[in-house]
Amino acid sequence: MHAAPSGEFHWEDHMLRRLPPFPRTAVSIALAALLAGTAARAQNVTTTLRGKVTDEQGAALTGAAVTARNVDTNAVRSVTTGGLGQFFIPNLPAGTYELTAALSGFGTEKRPRLVLRVGQEGTVDFTLKLGGVSEEVTVAAEAPLLETTRNTIGSIINKDQIDELPVIDRDFASLAKLSPGVTIGTGSNGDSISMNGQRGFANGFYVDGATAEWQYYGKQSSTFVQDWIQEFQVMTNSYPAEFGTAAGGIVNAITRSGTNDFHGRAYGFFRDDSLDAAPFGGTFAEDGKPQYLDKAPPLSQKRFGGFLSGPIRKDKLFFFAGYERFSRDSSEVLAITDYWRQRGEKSVLPLQGRDNPFLVKLDANVNQRNHVSLRYDRTDRTDTNQTQLFGSLETEGARNKFGGPIWNVVGNWTSTLSNTTFNELRGVYGSNKPPIICNKSGTGGVANLDQGPPGTFSLQQYPGAVFGCPIFTGLEGEETLQLIDNFSWVTGRHQLKAGAQAYQVRTIIDVTNFHDGYWVMPDVDRIFDIKDPATYPIVFNGNTGRVDVHANLWNWYVYMQDTWQVNDRLTLNLGLRYDLDNSVKAGNEEVDRKNAQLVARYGGAPPLEKTRADTNNIAPRVGLVFTPGSAKRTTLRAAGGRFYDQNHNNFNAIYYANTLLADRFISFDATDPFSWGPFGSPEALQSFLAQSFPFFPDLSKAQAPSDIINRNDPHLGVAYTDQATAGVSHEFGHGLTVDADYVFSRGRGAPLYIEENVALVNGQYVQPDPRFNSISTLKNLGNSTYNALLTQVRYRGRKGGAQISYTLSKATSNSSASIFGGGAPTNPLDLSEDQGPDNADRRHNLVVSGNYTFPWDIELAEIFVYRSGAPWSVTTRQQLDSDPFPDRPEPRNSRRGDSFSTVDLRATKTVKLGGRVRAAIFWEAYNLFNTDNFFGYTGRIGSPLFGKPSAAYEKRRQQGGIRIDF
Repeated sequence: MHAAPSGEFHWEDHMLRRLPPFPRTAVSIALAALLAGTAARAQNVTTTLRGKVTDEQGAALTGAAVTARNVDTNAVRSVTTGGLGQFFIPNLPAGTYELTAALSGFGTEKRPRLVLRVGQEGTVDFTLKLGGVSEEVTVAAEAPLLETTRNTIGSIINKDQIDELPVIDRDFASLAKLSPGVTIGTGSNGDSISMNGQRGFANGFYVDGATAEWQYYGKQSSTFVQDWIQEFQVMTNSYPAEFGTAAGGIVNAITRSGTNDFHGRAYGFFRDDSLDAAPFGGTFAEDGKPQYLDKAPPLSQKRFGGFLSGPIRKDKLFFFAGYERFSRDSSEVLAITDYWRQRGEKSVLPLQGRDNPFLVKLDANVNQRNHVSLRYDRTDRTDTNQTQLFGSLETEGARNKFGGPIWNVVGNWTSTLSNTTFNELRGVYGSNKPPIICNKSGTGGVANLDQGPPGTFSLQQYPGAVFGCPIFTGLEGEETLQLIDNFSWVTGRHQLKAGAQAYQVRTIIDVTNFHDGYWVMPDVDRIFDIKDPATYPIVFNGNTGRVDVHANLWNWYVYMQDTWQVNDRLTLNLGLRYDLDNSVKAGNEEVDRKNAQLVARYGGAPPLEKTRADTNNIAPRVGLVFTPGSAKRTTLRAAGGRFYDQNHNNFNAIYYANTLLADRFISFDATDPFSWGPFGSPEALQSFLAQSFPFFPDLSKAQAPSDIINRNDPHLGVAYTDQATAGVSHEFGHGLTVDADYVFSRGRGAPLYIEENVALVNGQYVQPDPRFNSISTLKNLGNSTYNALLTQVRYRGRKGGAQISYTLSKATSNSSASIFGGGAPTNPLDLSEDQGPDNADRRHNLVVSGNYTFPWDIELAEIFVYRSGAPWSVTTRQQLDSDPFPDRPEPRNSRRGDSFSTVDLRATKTVKLGGRVRAAIFWEAYNLFNTDNFFGYTGRIGSPLFGKPSAAYEKRRQQGGIRIDF
């Protein structure tokens, strides 16, 4: 799918806010794992069992042996109950277990098939009867495992849902939308998951305890094939202190592992244009109705893959290996205006995607006290004709090729040190270095500057089309190292856990950012003509210098948490974590040199200060869970706490590229009185710019200082949310469970670029530092508020199941800033002008999913999604008042786009081929009823596309497939 600008994000409007720094690429790809998540970054890839052993009179039994045996690997873990009859078994790999309690003089009680999910904390109580050792009670009909000690809000997406529900791109994380509190938002960088009302970059993504996130942008990176994932946990609120560096929510997945039996799978999925409905054509008729293509553009998509798992040494050593080959040849319908189509610009562009991920994993039961796992995965992905900031307005030359190898190594060692002490040690290393190559130049980064004078590949933005090289090209690479240790112990009614994590990220920057030049043209689509002043550009931004740098910093995280079972009905969860994020100090080594250069050139005081580490990131968390009644079918919960995000290296790259390693970064803006004032009029400035178009202006002829500074606040910190939740769950029996939670979240400290070279003095707007056209400082001034009611109904029967998630929410903020460039307020002297609905504000979000198996092994599975319309803003280039800032004809995000709804359906016929071999034949339809779902509304008054969407989600698509399991 293509990345289209949202209704709020119009780059030309941001440019009028004194140059929004570093609008980094919005490449809509999933790629590349960095590693290194800090324990605060999600590391709980196991499950925990706790409970109590009593006699028939309810008296606690001390010294009873409780044994958990994994039925697939025969791995065994045993503990004995303490003085209160309690037992605690952490660090169990998710799977199916046989749980047994025994004590001399009493009979044995057994739970034969207890399913433990990732991150789950289950409670199982035993009642032993007096009798001989040979007497055994087996509880065959096991009720769903109760979690009577957890206050985390979220859900687990299990293997059946992953295998059975329709997912067209085979991205397991897209199933997170099944959980309440999760919505899918569309921005300048494509779809992203919004949790807890936060932007997508505030979430954490983890696989086997290692981050699967591009730290630069907080975006899921590595390709983990859906068939490799055993299950995953979605946590939207109130997760424990061991999880951190996420102010939104967390997706925590585990891959499959080998067992004592050989298992395998081979599959193929196939799509082509003959199965797709004709899409939105990107244009509108004179009566305002959208126009559609006559047929779907050419498409050929093939996905082949499989996995094999089994024992290397029975009961001791196991393997899992998976591979997939993906190819997609498709096209994108552009939203360029008829003017450019009539000039011969292509209105449909070919897109090509290739991906060949593979994974190898080993698990070893060293002995009853030690388990070791090792995983290596690699992604080799390439995508052509990708967009950056302007989505479907970008013509072929303005697009880019993106991709390269990404690989990770993850090692994990869990140990039972004694009956009451346990340890988990993890190490992670990864490499993520995919470059971005401009179509027009065929290169990227510093190499782009060696092919001609500055401006040879300048980006030219007209209202109805965009030409030239992207603003950003080159490499933002990362090499990461993560070391984690978690120690757990039990004392009385307290189950405690403490951990420390060291996280190093080596940042590799070889980029162009405005180095080719960026031009904004007038509101009317008309190609530049030096003889026609109406076509003269109104904005130019350009950067000179060479950005090639490596930065290497360590972050540190520690936490401690206590699950205190006050009594059999009440549990308190107490946690405290501390994050030391040193990455905000990146660039300090260049500050003195850059200050000396600026003072030598312009005189005056040094404009830059070194950034100090944010040392007060203390995050307390508290929760309680109460289970009234002896049946323990109802749980009441409440929680509160602070949740810090992490600094994202994109902001460090902005600082390096735009200021520290820039020779000069210049900006001319004919809509800004500070910029055109020395020229006498906006027209005079436009005339000056036109003389050099499309190359860089001759600064020796400029009438005023044009340099800009992008800098970091010396006290730059890390954004966070304060959360409070309260809810209830009830298990009705027969597989029916209902949850309801109220969530309040207040976000503070989101990074915004604030123009500081403007002030109101005696009724006049002036520039305090006349040396510079703009001084834009990254500060923690963004805020947000989220109120939501999260409800969920789950049913699982013998032949199928269903899940209904509904979220009623309201999200407000004072910024539309994204991770791509941070963004700037409309009025830097009054941030309240931007207060309004947040970009992720979807008042109603309903997801209904389920599956049912009919006779003759025919199964239907579906996902229905409804989301109310997202907000968008009306903007203008006209000056409506006396200040020099852009104006809002209407409050921010005061309008709403269309709602979104779709029905996705899968029909499966399973055929038994003999023995354990089964073949499943699929037919899938997405957007079954061919519903129009528009987004990306153009809000600028004067644009020929005002009030119209620039893009639409796909119409009906169909896919066929086959899967063979053995």
